[in-house]
Amino acid sequence: MANDGGNPSVTIAGGGVAGLTAAHRLLERGYDVTLIEANSFIGGKLAAHQDRDEIANAVEAPPGAAASSMRSCPACEGRGGCLRQDDWHEHCYHMYLNWYHNFWQLMEEIETLDGFVPMPAVYNMHRVAREPAIPVVNVGSPWTTLPNLLAGLGTPADMFLWGQTMADLVGQPARRDGWLEKTSITAFMKSQPYTTDKALAGTYRTTAQAFASPSYLSSARSYKALLSYGLRLPEPSMWLLTANTDDAIFTPWLKRLAQLAKSFEVEQHEYFQPPGAFEAAVAARAGKCGPGGRLTIKMLTKLQALGIDDATGRITHATLARCHSSPSVHRGRTGITHLPEPMKINGDLILALPLTQLSGLVTPRIAHRAPNLTDLRYLRCEPMISIDLFFRKKLDGLPKGITVLLDSPYEMSFFDNSQNWKSLEGGNTVLNVVASNADTLTPSAYSNRHIIDTLLHELSRYIDFEREDLFDCRTHLQTNLGEELFVNQVGSWQWRPTATCGIPNLYIAGDYCRTFVDVVTIEGAVVSGLIAAEAVRRRRGRGYPIQILQPDQYPVLAMSAAAMAQRPFAYLARAFSAADDAIKSQYRQWFPNG
Repeated sequence: MANDGGNPSVTIAGGGVAGLTAAHRLLERGYDVTLIEANSFIGGKLAAHQDRDEIANAVEAPPGAAASSMRSCPACEGRGGCLRQDDWHEHCYHMYLNWYHNFWQLMEEIETLDGFVPMPAVYNMHRVAREPAIPVVNVGSPWTTLPNLLAGLGTPADMFLWGQTMADLVGQPARRDGWLEKTSITAFMKSQPYTTDKALAGTYRTTAQAFASPSYLSSARSYKALLSYGLRLPEPSMWLLTANTDDAIFTPWLKRLAQLAKSFEVEQHEYFQPPGAFEAAVAARAGKCGPGGRLTIKMLTKLQALGIDDATGRITHATLARCHSSPSVHRGRTGITHLPEPMKINGDLILALPLTQLSGLVTPRIAHRAPNLTDLRYLRCEPMISIDLFFRKKLDGLPKGITVLLDSPYEMSFFDNSQNWKSLEGGNTVLNVVASNADTLTPSAYSNRHIIDTLLHELSRYIDFEREDLFDCRTHLQTNLGEELFVNQVGSWQWRPTATCGIPNLYIAGDYCRTFVDVVTIEGAVVSGLIAAEAVRRRRGRGYPIQILQPDQYPVLAMSAAAMAQRPFAYLARAFSAADDAIKSQYRQWFPNG
């Protein structure tokens, strides 16, 4: 259906990467877009936010500070109020890979490419030893193979075997993808007769970082896709931002959407005070009308339920609620006010919501028309925890790139924002610390204070600092409970949703959707948004086709031949590894005290 202005209308629930991508492409093709977002900021899992509203409302005092002291806490005395109110927080550090072609195309369009810098290495840090972090550089590049073998992360033999297992996986023919989907990464690696436990450790590190899921649960097919895309473009390993994502991505993106729109409206209400990004978007229009459709944004507005017409099978209305604060930040502590009148859905609806929220919208009436949506409940999601740490001094010797803490029971890693964000350059150390294995630390079982103390104690086993070195009032704990991260679990492909379903005006977008990307990544979210937008365009017949770029891969036959050629050396490396283990075991027996 079209609105009064003659343009087809689309409502998009979810202002993350998938939702914004769909909005961007449909808006420029003349569709009128209404974007609904539950938070006071856009970006979803990639977003950055400030805690000004938390401080103003004193919802919960930060660790070490009473609610009454949040505006001027003792730790920040003489600094014009608590420094916490100006801190930017991201739920997790982010890496941007070379094969994210559709993401890079969007970044070029919104003119933000200058904000990315190359990072060739991922660093690894041992417990207690206090040795310099070990870099692994441009994995897959022939020019860094020898340095990586000799880097010291493992014996050269075990490092070679780690690479061989990856080569054998990438060389698996497409006809075996069905088998790989039902096989875990661990099972595949152990099926190779040359594999060692130490070689498997390299895979565990990679999957913990890329999938936030253990190898014994993760699909070998998805891991093959990740490796295939990365090996084709291995240099640099990744790109990093020089600012928080709000400044570097989402403010420019919102400005571009405002410039595209024929009209641009951000709905005001008592709980929403538009942050700087929205003011910048209005200013970017300079009073001019863009060539696209109309854009209306409803912030701090949550989709509660869907109404369906049993006769036509179409979604006809949506029940909404006003959030009093951002639910992604104040989990379980934000109030809501139910809106008395449902919003009519005159056209199409794209749901670009977190998986757990999407599955909660599937009622029996919805399932009757789109039975495949009931499969969403089979998909596995995992919690993650991150803390932002603001130090009173600069910690020396920390790597500039992402650093994995080896053998951490919480699969911890960290990223030094102060060495990368230009706004923090030259200042004290600011770390974003992530615990990928957070099942044992969920806030339902432990208090925030307990979680912070546990993670700080674990971090102190890798880097030297005292608790007094921290601005305790600025320590920021964030979980993704309620928006847990979908993981590429064994056998999950058959349950993942597609862009279309049995309801003619309902579409799905999100990194958990079935796409050629397969892996849960930023690019996966972008591609799902593009596919949903193209499905709307095709059904409506309005606008030119939406371009969707696929990542390159080396021919499977070439990779299989290369893996086969290296296999004799793998058996030789296996013998060296076994001999090394035997010698070290005997040495420990003879000299138990070292």
